[in-house]
Amino acid sequence: MPGICVLSIDTELAWGTDTADLPRLSKAFDEEPRITRRLIDVLDDYQIPATWAVVGQLLVRPGREDRNVRVPERWYYAPYLLDWIGGARVRHEIGTHTFTHVYAHDASTTRDVWIRELEAAARVSEQLGLSMRSIVHPRNQIGYVDTLPDFGIIAYRGVERNWYGNRLGAAHFLDRALGTTAATYDVSTLREGDRLVNLPASQFLVGSNGLRKLIPISSRVRQARLGLERAARRGELYHLWFHPFNLAGDQTFRALEHILCDISARRDRGELAVMTMAQAAELILESTDVFVPEEGGRR
Repeated sequence: MPGICVLSIDTELAWGTDTADLPRLSKAFDEEPRITRRLIDVLDDYQIPATWAVVGQLLVRPGREDRNVRVPERWYYAPYLLDWIGGARVRHEIGTHTFTHVYAHDASTTRDVWIRELEAAARVSEQLGLSMRSIVHPRNQIGYVDTLPDFGIIAYRGVERNWYGNRLGAAHFLDRALGTTAATYDVSTLREGDRLVNLPASQFLVGSNGLRKLIPISSRVRQARLGLERAARRGELYHLWFHPFNLAGDQTFRALEHILCDISARRDRGELAVMTMAQAAELILESTDVFVPEEGGRR
């Protein structure tokens, strides 16, 4: 039985950034459309489908009057994403990253606030002819999962289960620098009730900014390769994720291409089924047996 490989991309531009950090990150926001276009092309090259978890407000023109700082609208409004992702040769999934990138663990995010966020995201999806089947919680703050099936959501990305407790700091840096085996998961344990599946993260593809530039590119590739080998051998889930801005600079993009090449080769050998989050969840909800989708996600 082959393993399952899932790729999810947190797509938020400036919605996930505090106002005070906007000036420092202005270059990254301006470069992100170019990075996204290149990423779509690379995924086409390797025929790898992905789940793009998009902040709903990116797809509708935002009101700026509620902000006390002048910022370019292009950092908060990106309708081109629909054309670019929908125009790819690979059939990607557009999931949700909530409507305005709210944090489930924030004291201000009550249950009512959370539900209104999903209602707004669902309205945008419906208006654009999309099906909201998957969610990635902003900042990986998992909460209110019992509300997800009410919106037709069948998959969410759970937190990575690793030896250091998923805490940032020295242990996280050491784990990435050494390129230890990425976490993989027994698919028979991922179902939560009759209508929901938790697809935990296996590996965050760290960028090359700040101290992270000290982490060898080979370590990122090694971590993925070891995780993919184990997922294929055991018939388990491997789930890679990142933001487009994490790919700034050629080094991280090269690492991603090496990983995608490995995924593609294993898929073609029948070792892995490459799926979107919704596809993986549908499979798990129907059965614990894994099948390889037609042409690895090709149209």
